[in-house]
Amino acid sequence: MDGLSAIFHSLSLRARLVFAGGLCGPWVVDHNSEQAIWFHLVTKGCGWVHSPAWPEPLRLETGDLVLFLPHARKHYLSYSPSDVRPDLPGARTAHWPQGDSGMVCGLIEPGVAPLPVWRTLPTEIVVRQRQAGPILAQLIELITAESDSGRFGSFAVIERLCDGIFLLAVRHCIESGSVRGGVFGAMADARLEKALALIHQEPWRDWTLNGLCAQVGLSKTALIQKFDRHFQLPPMEYLTRWRMQIAADWLSESGMTVEKVASRCGYDSLSSFSRAFKRCLGTSPGRYRRSHSGAEYPLIPIPE
Repeated sequence: MDGLSAIFHSLSLRARLVFAGGLCGPWVVDHNSEQAIWFHLVTKGCGWVHSPAWPEPLRLETGDLVLFLPHARKHYLSYSPSDVRPDLPGARTAHWPQGDSGMVCGLIEPGVAPLPVWRTLPTEIVVRQRQAGPILAQLIELITAESDSGRFGSFAVIERLCDGIFLLAVRHCIESGSVRGGVFGAMADARLEKALALIHQEPWRDWTLNGLCAQVGLSKTALIQKFDRHFQLPPMEYLTRWRMQIAADWLSESGMTVEKVASRCGYDSLSSFSRAFKRCLGTSPGRYRRSHSGAEYPLIPIPE
């Protein structure tokens, strides 16, 4: 498994579809979140992005995709380059064929806590249909066609197709050079990408610095320098923080004990696990479990 796939596999990202259909009249979409990633795909007509990220409202055409990361500033989408007033008379949703514009809107909710690594990505990712590349372009075409089909199960089909949108958008950012730092920027370095893939795929393994270096074919000095350049952390500290990120998610599951989580994270000693957890989150795993059971996303300082 490559490094990017290992990250997304660990994060359990799933799309939740909010709207797929047509829009009529003076419509305005207000979808903002500090935790989830919102996406909007124009399936018919056009729309406008109103955001401080752009000097002027940004026009979106059919087939264009925009994603808003949790660190994006307040934004709106609307039918007009000048009008962003919500609840105007005449605005309504409709079946896709009857809409002046067509949209697929949803959010991507991490199964694990939202990570500060998102901040290494642009706050808003815009992928034009003509720039999407063959795979993402085909996915957009499938979603658009399913929106127009009106067939049984269409909403569920669109939702599952949308699972791949964020991953493909991130790959687009990496390949286009619009992201350079942090974990996603590190994907351009083949040996560092391999080290990250090993850590993200098997964080519970009893890794040592020597063992990791042997796997990726680098000296300890070279690997430490690469991690320091991208993360300002030694490799083993990066591993610890990633383990605690996953541990926080497991502790939020009902029926999960601190002992089970410590074992699943590769710790033979409960006290060692507790010390590492408290150092990363500022609280003990037991207290965290009692206060976060299925409730909130934890905020852990995974490096940018």
